[in-house]
Amino acid sequence: MNRRILVLAGLVSATALLPAARCNDDDDDDSGVVGGASYVQVERLARPAIVEGLFVTHDFANAVNSIRPSDEPSALVGAVAAEAISVLDGLDSIDGVDQLTAGAAIGALIPDVMRIDTTGASGYGAALNAVGSPARGRMITDDVMDITYSYLITGLTSPVSDGVPYYKPPSGAGSSNVAIGHQNLHGQSAPFGTATFPFLANPN
Repeated sequence: MNRRILVLAGLVSATALLPAARCNDDDDDDSGVVGGASYVQVERLARPAIVEGLFVTHDFANAVNSIRPSDEPSALVGAVAAEAISVLDGLDSIDGVDQLTAGAAIGALIPDVMRIDTTGASGYGAALNAVGSPARGRMITDDVMDITYSYLITGLTSPVSDGVPYYKPPSGAGSSNVAIGHQNLHGQSAPFGTATFPFLANPN
């Protein structure tokens, strides 16, 4: 990993340097107060599994989730930067190939916003844009952790699985964990078949 690029360019902020960011209402009022109630931002869910793919320390992940994407490029310092570097180095060691330099990771993942290119097939891992970032939005059935690991480890040149399938394995498929995987989506008779509104699967 190119550690110098990652530390200088920045990715996210150390917890000690981040005040709790507040959610905004529709009129872009940064006060965090809506209808007399005060709200604190605790999560961002547009583009999936970026924080989970780079950090293992909960406080660091929580700090990243509490800021706006526009705050990220100048925010990563100290222990948080070191952990991101360590995770990226660890992922490189899995296949022994440095597929994604720190500079490339910054350009591709930061700012953490959803990029949507409608000129091709949908899917979080369907295509990369000019800066190497997944650019085709996401589908409900995207296995976002597999896609994130595939991107960070192989640059999407070959798939990587975390061992947890998107769909629940069929009976007798070798997994005794009945909690893993989703049910079929609403209206589906088989995985990846045609679904109907409201699309989401029933809870496990």
